[in-house]
Amino acid sequence: MHEVVNDTPIPSAVAQQTATLFQEYQEKIYQRTDRLFARLMVLQWLAGIIAALWISPKTWLGSSGQTHWHVWAAIFLGGAITSFPVLLAWKQPGRALTRHSIAVGQMLTSALLIHLTGGRIETHFYVFGSLAFLAIYRDWRVLISATVVVALDHFVRGMFWPQ
Repeated sequence: MHEVVNDTPIPSAVAQQTATLFQEYQEKIYQRTDRLFARLMVLQWLAGIIAALWISPKTWLGSSGQTHWHVWAAIFLGGAITSFPVLLAWKQPGRALTRHSIAVGQMLTSALLIHLTGGRIETHFYVFGSLAFLAIYRDWRVLISATVVVALDHFVRGMFWPQ
C-alpha cells in the first residue's frame, strides 16, 4: 500500500515512520515548552510581588499603616495561580492537561498583573505577549483555552468592577 503526496507514491512504512518521528518531535516540544513556562510562571509570580510592593506597599488610615491587600493578593493569589501549572509541568510534562493549565495560569497571571497595576493599558498588552508565548506549543487548542479565560475575566470584571 502506498500513500500519495504531491503525485509521488510513498510506501506506507515511510509514512508510518514519518508520523512516528513527528509525534516524538511534538512531544519534545511540549515537554520543553512546559519546563520553559514553569520557570516563566515562577518569575512572573515574583515580579508580581515586587510590583505590588513597589506600587502600593502600604495602606494608610489616618496615622496607622498596614500592608496593602494588593501585596497579599500578589503573594497568595499569585502563588495559587502559579503552583498548579508549575507542579504539572514538573510532574507531568508534555500532557494536554499540563498545557491547558499553563495557558489558564498564564492568563490568570496576566489578569492579576493588570489588577495590581490598577488596570493600566500597558499591562493589558501582557495578554498579547502571553498568547504569543503560548503559540510556542504549536497547539491551537491551548490558544482557545487562554482566550476563553481572558474573555471570562473581562466579562466578570466588567460586570462586577466596571471602573
